[in-house]
Amino acid sequence: MKQVFILRGLPGSGKTNYAHNLADDLVAGDSSQYVICSTDDYFVGAEGYQFDKHKLPEYHNLNLARFIKALSEGIPLVIADNTNIKKWEFIAYIEAAHALGYQVKEVIVGEIKDKAMQHLYAQRNTHNVALRTIAKMAYQFEW
Repeated sequence: MKQVFILRGLPGSGKTNYAHNLADDLVAGDSSQYVICSTDDYFVGAEGYQFDKHKLPEYHNLNLARFIKALSEGIPLVIADNTNIKKWEFIAYIEAAHALGYQVKEVIVGEIKDKAMQHLYAQRNTHNVALRTIAKMAYQFEW
């Protein structure tokens, strides 16, 4: 069975760890059997992670293209690892997956509304997303 998982959650909630653990559980970490598509990957260069908000639309489009390519190649497990706060942000992923015969599961990682967890996420996220931004994202989260 071909599967897609759409991960959703605040920065620092553990989406990337969840994605890798899921791949380990479902395909024993066999890298030929899965692809994790994260827009964050495009911000990593020789100097490490360098976020540039002006590049975000371009990188989201590149990530969607990588996702669709993995689907078209028939990769058994494809995971979209982005915050996906608003539903419009991941609807194209769902539509592409359904069009190519994949079963889709949406997974919310972490606690969205819990203020204590938001503080934890602000401390542990690797992209220096401030608590104020995380709280705003939690407020805007669409269920």
